[in-house]
Amino acid sequence: MTTLRWPKAPAVAGLLIAIVIALAAACSGPRSGASITDDVSGCAAVLPLARSIVHDQGTLTLIRRISQTDADALAHQLGVIVPTASPSPHPRPRGPRLPARARSPKTCLIVYQGNYPPGTIIGTSPPAVAGHYALMVLRVRHPAIERVLVTDRLPPHLNRHRLPFNLLNATF
Repeated sequence: MTTLRWPKAPAVAGLLIAIVIALAAACSGPRSGASITDDVSGCAAVLPLARSIVHDQGTLTLIRRISQTDADALAHQLGVIVPTASPSPHPRPRGPRLPARARSPKTCLIVYQGNYPPGTIIGTSPPAVAGHYALMVLRVRHPAIERVLVTDRLPPHLNRHRLPFNLLNATF
């Protein structure tokens, strides 16, 4: 009696191994799409600076990346006069222009909710304002303060971006 041998067994085994490796690589790769932690992880470097600005007072309410033009628009919505850059007396050297993303530093908007009487947060614009929200625009690469605003209300477009959980107590 002859045994029936399946000549495709090594090919099928190789195919199964390739599928398992492809699935493992797909599951461990970077994720596409939005998630609640995208802006948090990109802005993690400035969280200690933001916390020190508000003197450990209040609750972290919002974390998100923000462009300089969006930060200017936010300040304008809150009634802060944004200084415009005066034209430079020196002509710019001709050369390849960097994309706008490469020219401006990466900044994040960090919002704390609490009680902030006038003078408790140094460097606010305008300086003598009290409020329940401290909005900080912070530079990420070399953490630094770009702008600090204090207000009693958040603009409506920021309310829909608020964190759905309390990061400080880690309750979900």
